[in-house]
Amino acid sequence: MVKIIKQIATAILFIICGMFIFRCCMVADKSIFDELFATDSLVTAYADGDFAVKTVKVEKEIADDGYFSAYAFYFIPETGEVQVTVRWNDSVYGYTDMTEGHEYTFHLLNEATGETFPLTSLEAKKRAIYNYRKLSASGVNLGDADTLTVVMELRDGFESTQVVRYGEQPFEDYKLSGGDKKTLAGN
Repeated sequence: MVKIIKQIATAILFIICGMFIFRCCMVADKSIFDELFATDSLVTAYADGDFAVKTVKVEKEIADDGYFSAYAFYFIPETGEVQVTVRWNDSVYGYTDMTEGHEYTFHLLNEATGETFPLTSLEAKKRAIYNYRKLSASGVNLGDADTLTVVMELRDGFESTQVVRYGEQPFEDYKLSGGDKKTLAGN
């Protein structure tokens, strides 16, 4: 009897450890929508042959209040396009009194100029308890001192923000991969 209890306790311990490891791996997964998407303006710019893609590693991925995170941030100066991936946990629905599956909206705010740029969804995905959106904004012009903020509109009068400071986190040149070039060329 003692042997059976020990085996059950050991099995429960392994299950709990396995669930913990699975949860940690899910939290750390930033591979969904981490690539550059081929939008019409990007395909046109690539065909013209004169454009650059800038990227920045978002230093602080999670918003101050923890409602969402943003990563895979790309800026194409020639087309004025920004692409960013956002992710939120299903628990946000409970915090905001929204029904599960409610489609939150996002926008970029240039804090230096006060301009806002609506972010439109390029693609959506759900994995377990996380919701992912690859978002794009157009017409964005940035100066060295501009501060872009990704804003999640949770409900009327209640927003969650995450700051990407262009001046403090300078963009780096993004080298297109072979897959990027094939996609942009339409192959």
